[in-house]
Amino acid sequence: MKIIDSHCHIHDANFPIPQEEVFENMQNSKISKAICIGENLENSKIGVKFAEENSSKIKLFAAIGVHPHEAEKYNPEELVYELEQLSKATKVVAIGEIGLDYFYENSNREAQKQILKAQLKLAQKLNLPVSFHVRNAFEDFWPIFDEISKFGKIRGVLHSFTDSKENLEQALIRDLFIGVNGISTFVKKPEDIEMFASIPLSKILIETDSPFLAPKGKRGKPNQPAFSKLIVENLAEKRQISAEEVAKITTKNCEELFKI
Repeated sequence: MKIIDSHCHIHDANFPIPQEEVFENMQNSKISKAICIGENLENSKIGVKFAEENSSKIKLFAAIGVHPHEAEKYNPEELVYELEQLSKATKVVAIGEIGLDYFYENSNREAQKQILKAQLKLAQKLNLPVSFHVRNAFEDFWPIFDEISKFGKIRGVLHSFTDSKENLEQALIRDLFIGVNGISTFVKKPEDIEMFASIPLSKILIETDSPFLAPKGKRGKPNQPAFSKLIVENLAEKRQISAEEVAKITTKNCEELFKI
């Protein structure tokens, strides 16, 4: 059984678990690959370097981009130039995480939109998939996605998707993958349970978003890529299929999207 953690932050300087322990636990839990996701330009550079320096232990890759929380700090043209230069590193497999966040609104909405559009156009230019962060903002996200899509297909994943069944359907219409993490293991509202149950396995990517969002049984502890196995097992139990089958399909999904 092989599992890929499609979205983690183990490269962060303040990651709360020692590196060697993280890698050892990944090996023990059959986590074969992981993608380190950028939050801003500097963090993206750290992620790329981390993936380059540690891939002898676990196959690591990097996504580069600016999170909507950080949007106000950047000039779109200057950011795109910097990201394009960074994208030349062999470990870069995606642009992300990028999107809109109207829940916290740490950056104003207009800045978020402009940075999202600039990075989406870059993803198209580089033919890279995208890791999206969208929270309480789909009413603005879909029009932007569709506007940029007129110039070429956008491949990607809605990271940590917890929205409505209606927005799930919109995502599937656009051929996006859905990032499923620890949240899926402990939701209790019937509409949330129904939404997660209706995601086709062929469109699911396993992710941890570690050190955040630890799954059921580990809540209150720092999350880590090794806990991807618990998400796989929970999915298998709910869908009444084997964990091996869930791991096989979701791993294939991830490998095909990110070409890893």
